[in-house]
Amino acid sequence: MKRLAFSTLPCEGWSLDEMIAIAKECGFSGIELREGDTWGISNKLTADERKAVLWKFQDACIAITNIGSNVCFTGKEGDVEQFDILQKAVVLAHDLKADGVRIFLGYFNMRRDNTVPAIPYAEIVNRIQQSCDYAVSYGVQIWIETHNEFATGRSLRKLLDDVDRPNCAVIYDIIHPLEEGETPAETIALLGSQCVHVHVKDGVPFDDPLELSWKYTRVGEGKVPIASIVEQLEQAGYSGSYSLEWETKWRKELQIPGMEPAVIFPLYVKWMRRLLQTYTN
Repeated sequence: MKRLAFSTLPCEGWSLDEMIAIAKECGFSGIELREGDTWGISNKLTADERKAVLWKFQDACIAITNIGSNVCFTGKEGDVEQFDILQKAVVLAHDLKADGVRIFLGYFNMRRDNTVPAIPYAEIVNRIQQSCDYAVSYGVQIWIETHNEFATGRSLRKLLDDVDRPNCAVIYDIIHPLEEGETPAETIALLGSQCVHVHVKDGVPFDDPLELSWKYTRVGEGKVPIASIVEQLEQAGYSGSYSLEWETKWRKELQIPGMEPAVIFPLYVKWMRRLLQTYTN
């Protein structure tokens, strides 16, 4: 089905042929490629290798939605190195005809009782502007994922306005604003047309109230109101992909029998088709 995609995060060690094969078998129209040697593509690929990768996807009629970089800006000295990685990811996205490069902001803090450094806001804004200005000449967008200190529409709205770049957009990871107590209606309204990609996942809060993140479940078995979120996005005019981000690499609760991509991917497509049949031909 058009508009259904998946991140290759759980496909570590797979070949590109294997990723494309499962996409076609399950009915996905897009794939977001995690950048890194163990995920089949990296910024080290030669020009000829990039052409070969692009041909594989075009021949299979599978779109590369974006490059899932692990770039994370904090406004500190480490951003110099991160910006170098970002530039390479932008060129890779251009060469593979991907619309955007995913980035993170802030610190990956998992508990409310952990302390993290303050974010120097002006430096973050400046770094994103630099990233967008670099990417625009390649026809590539910078996609900020709703995560960490910028997990909500509330936190991102001011940032997006202050960055003020037409190629700055957002990946709406639907679980993270909920973890921060923001409703989908608030998030969707605040992000507006700058929401260009959606990460779908499901979960439930941990019993420990100090846990910032939720415990992940199969899609449709948790407390994320996915059907309502899809309805609200469609009514708001969203036209991007609904991409399954199955975090096997990071989540112990997904590293058990029955949670493998070969099991989960077709279930996701079937489940999402039912939700989208009203809106998508």
